Amino acid sequence: MTPERVKEATRSFLSEYPDLENSVEALLEQQHQTGSWTFADAPLDSGQFGELVSREFVEQTEDGEYRFVDSVVIETTLSRDTTATSTTTADATSVDLSIPTIDLGAIGTLVGSLVVIVAVRLMYFESVFRGEYVVSPANDPYFYRYWQERLLEQSTGLTDFGMLGTVGDLTRRRPLTHAFNWWFTELLGGTPDAASMVAAWLPIVASVFLAIVLYSLVVTLSMDHRIAVATLLFLALTPVHTIYTSLGFLEHRTYQYFWLTALVFALVWLAVDFKRRRQRNSPSADNSVSNTQGDWNAAVNHIRAPRTWAVTALLALAVAASVHAWGGSPLTFIPVALYLGSRVVVDVAKDVPPWLTNIPVLVGLGAGTLLAAFAHFQFGWHQFIAVAAPALVTVGAIGLVGFATIWRHLNLPPNRLLIAEGVVAVVGGLAFRLSRPESVNKLQGRASDLFGREGITEATSLFSIDQGIILKPLAQIGFGFYLGLAALVLVTWHVARRYEPDWLVLVCFAWSYLLLAGLQVRFAAQLSLFIAIFAGVALIYLLAAVDLARTPTLFEIDDTTNLEIPSFPERRQTGYLVAVVGFVLLLNLIFVPTLLGQIQHSDGQFEAATAIAAHNESTTPSHSNLVLSQWGDNRMYNYFVGWDSPSYSYAQNFHERFITGEQPDSQYDQFLGRVGYVVLLDQDLPTGTTHSKLFEKLGAGNNSVAHFQLIYSSPDVRTFAVVPGAVVQVQTSPGANVTAKTTVETAGEQFTYRRTTTANDTGTATIRVAYPGKYTVGSETVTVAREAVYEGATVSVSSEDDGT
Repeated sequence: MTPERVKEATRSFLSEYPDLENSVEALLEQQHQTGSWTFADAPLDSGQFGELVSREFVEQTEDGEYRFVDSVVIETTLSRDTTATSTTTADATSVDLSIPTIDLGAIGTLVGSLVVIVAVRLMYFESVFRGEYVVSPANDPYFYRYWQERLLEQSTGLTDFGMLGTVGDLTRRRPLTHAFNWWFTELLGGTPDAASMVAAWLPIVASVFLAIVLYSLVVTLSMDHRIAVATLLFLALTPVHTIYTSLGFLEHRTYQYFWLTALVFALVWLAVDFKRRRQRNSPSADNSVSNTQGDWNAAVNHIRAPRTWAVTALLALAVAASVHAWGGSPLTFIPVALYLGSRVVVDVAKDVPPWLTNIPVLVGLGAGTLLAAFAHFQFGWHQFIAVAAPALVTVGAIGLVGFATIWRHLNLPPNRLLIAEGVVAVVGGLAFRLSRPESVNKLQGRASDLFGREGITEATSLFSIDQGIILKPLAQIGFGFYLGLAALVLVTWHVARRYEPDWLVLVCFAWSYLLLAGLQVRFAAQLSLFIAIFAGVALIYLLAAVDLARTPTLFEIDDTTNLEIPSFPERRQTGYLVAVVGFVLLLNLIFVPTLLGQIQHSDGQFEAATAIAAHNESTTPSHSNLVLSQWGDNRMYNYFVGWDSPSYSYAQNFHERFITGEQPDSQYDQFLGRVGYVVLLDQDLPTGTTHSKLFEKLGAGNNSVAHFQLIYSSPDVRTFAVVPGAVVQVQTSPGANVTAKTTVETAGEQFTYRRTTTANDTGTATIRVAYPGKYTVGSETVTVAREAVYEGATVSVSSEDDGT
């Protein structure tokens, strides 16, 4: 049953029985408490009760009880006069912010948007699922897959909660991410195949749940299903967000984005609940009108409502989870602090009691901080500075609320409160620096790690000049960035003029992440969560401007507003509607496949990894299996070869130096036996460099390399095993030139392998060779065994010929 029909039926019933309005309110309250009601609960006689339950806005439950089909619509249809005077305890729970029942068309569009989210993230399915292998894109997911499997090795099963301490001991940063990855793997059976399935599908599943929370957030905020669906479509086709949540991209972001969205949802819900109660108690629909007694009653009823504390619990959980989900978690609480600092100012400006209205938020922050601290001290999760961040925000918020309460009591100008807050913040920061210098040093170290990295794409600005200030946001976020930015500016202006604590949450988070993305593009994905909402708002207004949709009623929501759902336009209008939406999303459709394709590993890279793994299994245990490659792919190669470390620091420090050198065999001595394989990509480097000698000449030529054995070759990737090399010892004339040569057929390549040396004063010549096989040395032949190559053994041959 559509909301319109419910609203019409309710009005029809109340017009016939106006005296029963209070009775309907009482039954709504009963439904909020227990979910349904019976004749015994109704302050009605049997005739009136029978008339009520016969109406189409009432349905019977399986237990024979009754319930309203859409309590929100019925509530908002009731007259303002009754609502304004009903400020008793019963009214404390009469505001229902749950998503009401909507029609099949609305459900279909929601499901359709979720399908789009999943479909886009499955775009490179065949690049991830390659036979028996799950090949995660990019480099970082292999760090998390490494720890996923290490933890699985130490676990005794799904209920081995002692693993929480093990996670803390081994991983320290991002402990919640690693704990979830381990637990979900155990949930699916705890096998290597289960680990691969979690690595592949967890980002997709998490994206769906994130989308549902985001949809709920937008509907709670705007009461407009169309804006919520538009938000999901923008997010579905946001290139940077798609990358980090695509198939196989197992990383901390999977959890970070979800808990960030849940945290914002909780803050928005609490703000919406109070704002709507305030509107119900206001003598005017104008949100700027002060009504001291009404504000007090609204705040009290807000605090008394059970749902308020359910959402407060969600806020606490989101705070604790955000602390331990990723290494830079203190940054999560910058917009929270900004929101609370701004919230008390607008509370004072509108003569709203700040200490009373913000109690649930303060409790949620405090409880979340305690949960995070418990995990830190009990299980060794994360560094103390991560827990200190929400603790500082909580303590600071309590101080600000108290300060604002005194400010309001003294009737001081609200605009000066913001300046006073700045002074308090500076003093508090200095006090923390003096009292906890070690925490400040750790915080500075983490900031340096996060913002001081060079040579990494994620570390560049979203507005970098060299890549185009205008074009880069389009490539990373899409056209929705500029739509959303325009809406953000307008909403910010509106929030500054009226009492809109719910939109204030989004404004604070959006501007905070816009600033962070301006510093490093890695934060563009978080920014896209909020830009998508504002882009959704702008899109619906744009469609309304060309008569393809009804104009939204944002900032006009009161107790008579019900959920806005799409109506089906005429066929001609439908075509225009699809054309406009398609045009808006066109640039996203161009950039998403391109950026997703850039993080996939090519066929050559994957085959090189499997070739290394197969070669490693066939060699002696003493042979190192560390792969030296470009650092951006290094974790992938080392994961498949089973290297016992997820770090790419060695590759980051030595690969460039290796390929730009000129003496491969001399550089072998610098490896100190640590490197087992070298992977080279097709690059334009000068002739004579190590890269040129190995990649282009395959390590062959007039004097081939002695320590690099080709094991895989493709047009874009070539891989060499690093070997000690067998020593062919020849006894000949002193000073004679001796050459050992053979024809090598390996990795689909065939070439002449030739090594030449000069005999010493005693007539002994030693030639180190990298390949097993039958060698011609002068007029003699000698067979070099595979084991000799990997053990550095000596093979002797005598010759009277000088080998030339």
